[in-house]
Amino acid sequence: MGLSRKIFLAGVIAASVAVAGCVSYGGFTPGVSTMSEVRSKSGRPTDVRFSSSEEIWEYATGPEGIETYVVVFDGNGVVRSARQVLTEDNIHRLVPRKTTREETRNLLGRPGDVYQMNGSEAWEWRFKPLGFAPEILVVYFGADGLVNRVTRVPEFFGGGRTGRR
Repeated sequence: MGLSRKIFLAGVIAASVAVAGCVSYGGFTPGVSTMSEVRSKSGRPTDVRFSSSEEIWEYATGPEGIETYVVVFDGNGVVRSARQVLTEDNIHRLVPRKTTREETRNLLGRPGDVYQMNGSEAWEWRFKPLGFAPEILVVYFGADGLVNRVTRVPEFFGGGRTGRR
């Protein structure tokens, strides 16, 4: 195996280990960290939701940011989980004609942009699926509120929406 291939493989392995080691957002420890610690370190959440006995705080960086962090607290205000939700795994959980708007919102967090296009509602997020090469994720919903289609488009460096016709 050539030296450049070995270096490439070593880099891929190192990146994988680094990503796998990032279990929690902001260094918060599930079962230990509290709401006041999260608020002190991360500030005010961009959204707060409630689900059964949990309180869910979202820290969305969109529309220009590429990450959305969700911190889930148990009934005692202790962190149950803290993670980045704009992931390949969550995107693959979107099932056309089955996944609802609410389920999509819970999986991926607040979209960076929402607009109407060809009779469908479209939600858009920027993200970096592998930590580099940014993409734009667009999820289209039909009138029934179910996912119609999921599209991913590479975001070209220096591109953006300005200047498009």
